Amino acid sequence: MSVDLSFLLNDLRLEIGDITVPYRYMDQWLNTALLAAVKALGGWWMNRYLVDSNNQVYRNPNILFDPNFTTEIRNTDERDIVLMATIIILGGSLENNAWNIASWKDQEISYSNITGGKIMQDAIQRRWDELNSRLMPPNKRLARALKGSLPGYSPSGGSGYEHGIRKP
Repeated sequence: MSVDLSFLLNDLRLEIGDITVPYRYMDQWLNTALLAAVKALGGWWMNRYLVDSNNQVYRNPNILFDPNFTTEIRNTDERDIVLMATIIILGGSLENNAWNIASWKDQEISYSNITGGKIMQDAIQRRWDELNSRLMPPNKRLARALKGSLPGYSPSGGSGYEHGIRKP
């Protein structure tokens, strides 16, 4: 079973402040940001969700999910997807407007929109901090342990032999 992420559009619009018609962002752009968010969060979630060729999201069949969840995407994961999509959208907007952020003045007039860029950067940082508080970043995890056999060790019971010495 797969799901289209368009059910998160209203949450995403609310998060980025795009709630009045005419909208600043097209639905197609927001859907693309939501899909990019799922892909970006793959490393954080150990690829819990995958995206198929039809841009539908489905659960990774190799990951165990709680059978009590009736939705394809866990409710607790929806906020993470919206946060990451918000970071992607606002980061793209900031990058797009970077050349328009300037300050100048002459004898009579002074203009500066540097504060606007700083406010947008702070908004992105707040979302990033919230995401880091909700999830363990992928670079902060230890590698998974691989079990190997120990030479001379008998794993049966607590009285096994290791290198020919009997354990008490």
